[in-house]
Amino acid sequence: MTSLFKPLYAALFCVVVLVACGKPTDGPKVETAELENGLEIIVIPDFRADVVTHMLWYRVGSADEPNGKSGIAHFFEHLMFRGTENIPPGEFSKTVARLGGQDNAFTSYDYTAYFQRITKDKLGKMMEMEAERMQKLIIQDEIVAIERDVILEERSSRVDGRPASLLSEQLRLRLHKGTAYEVPVIGWRAEIEKLNAVDATNFYRRYYAPDNAVLVVAGAVTLDEVLALAQTHYGDLQPSGQPRARRIAATDLTVAGFDQAEVLADPRVRQPSWQRLYRLPQYSSADKRQFAAADVLAEILGGGLTGRLYQTLVIAQKLAVNVGAYSDSSRLDNGEFMIYAVPAPQVDFAELARAIDDEITTMQTAEVGADSLRRAKRQLMSDLVFARDSQQSMANIFGSAAMIGLSPDDVLAWVDEIDAVTANDVRRAAQAFLKPRHSVTGHLTGEMETGGQP
Repeated sequence: MTSLFKPLYAALFCVVVLVACGKPTDGPKVETAELENGLEIIVIPDFRADVVTHMLWYRVGSADEPNGKSGIAHFFEHLMFRGTENIPPGEFSKTVARLGGQDNAFTSYDYTAYFQRITKDKLGKMMEMEAERMQKLIIQDEIVAIERDVILEERSSRVDGRPASLLSEQLRLRLHKGTAYEVPVIGWRAEIEKLNAVDATNFYRRYYAPDNAVLVVAGAVTLDEVLALAQTHYGDLQPSGQPRARRIAATDLTVAGFDQAEVLADPRVRQPSWQRLYRLPQYSSADKRQFAAADVLAEILGGGLTGRLYQTLVIAQKLAVNVGAYSDSSRLDNGEFMIYAVPAPQVDFAELARAIDDEITTMQTAEVGADSLRRAKRQLMSDLVFARDSQQSMANIFGSAAMIGLSPDDVLAWVDEIDAVTANDVRRAAQAFLKPRHSVTGHLTGEMETGGQP
C-alpha cells in the first residue's frame, strides 16, 4: 500500500485541473450516473489504449474519525487488503498482479480511495473484488493486531523518525487547533495503540457502503458499459443510510501564538529549513475567483526559478538555496497556503523571514505586472501539461473533486476562473489570505534554539 503521505498532490489539485482539462469544450467528455443504492459513478472515456483505471472513493478520511480513535481511517485502508469471505488474506493485490494490473490506496483528511489499473476486459473482476471487500471484509482480533503493529511501525519510520514530519505535525496542530484537521492523518501513537476490532467494525459499518462512495472509471469504456458492470457487481449492496456528519470549518482564522515560531531542534537535522502555513477560509463557490487568484499568487511567489521569492532570496540576495509556495484550498474544511525556504549558510531565520515578508508586502500593496501575471498562468499549465495524458491523473482529479462536493462541470470550468484572474485579484488575495495572525511559522534546525519571532 502507498504511504498516506501524498507530497504536494493536494496542493497542486487545482493547478492540475487547469492542465488536464483545458477549456471546458476541449476537455474530456465526462459522464455521470447513480445506482439506486446511492453509488455515484463518474466515467472519463479515453480510448488511446485498451486499459482502464478503476477507483472507488469513500467519503471518509481522518477528519471524520471518532474522538480518541485517530488513525482509524488510514488503519482501515490497511485492513481492506486483508481477507474477505471469498478472498483469502493477502490475495487481493496478488490477484490484481496475476491479471497484469497494479493496485494501491491512499487516505487523506477528507477521503479514502482504492484503485486498480488493468486491461479493459478485467474491469468486471475489479468491481467484483471491490464490491466483495466493501461489505464482506473479515475483521478479527488477530488481523487487527497485526495491522495495528504495521501502522505503528509506519508512524515510527515516516513521522517519529523524521524531524521534518514531526515539525509539520506540530505546525498543523497549532494552525487547525480546535478542528478535525489538527489531528494528523496517520493518527497519534497513543490512540493507534488502542484501536481494536470493535472500533474497526463500527467504522466499517458506518462508512463502507455504496451511498458513501463514488466509483470513477477512466479509460477505454463508455458510460453504458460501466453502468451495466456496476449494476451487476455493486447494485445489490445495501446502503448504510449514515452519511458522514457535517463538519464545521473555522471562521475565525486567527492562530494562537502566531507571533512565536514553532521550533524543532534535532541533532539529526543536517539542513535547516523555514516554513510558514497560513490558514485559509473554507472553499466557497461564491468566492471561487479569490481561490483561483490564490493559485496564481502562489505561482507568482513560488513558481520555480521564475518565482519572485526565488529571484529575490536565492538569486539577488543570496539568503536561501531553495524557496517555494503553494495554495491548497481543495478541502472540505480550511485550506492552507504554504511558503517554505532553505536558508543559505550563515543566514539566520529572522533575516530570511524579513526578506519573505517584504515580498509579501509588495504583493499586498502593488499590482503585479502584466508579464508576470501572464507568465504565471502559462506556467501553471505548461508545468503540468502531461497530466492530461495520464488516466490516473484524470481519475484522481475528478474523484477527489467529488469528495469535496465539486461536480465534473466545476472541475472543467476551473480554467476559466484562472483565465479571468486579474492583477487586482492577486493583490486582494494576498491581502485576504496572507495575514500574519492567520499563520504559524516553523524553524527546523540541528542546533538548540528557543522560540522566537517568525
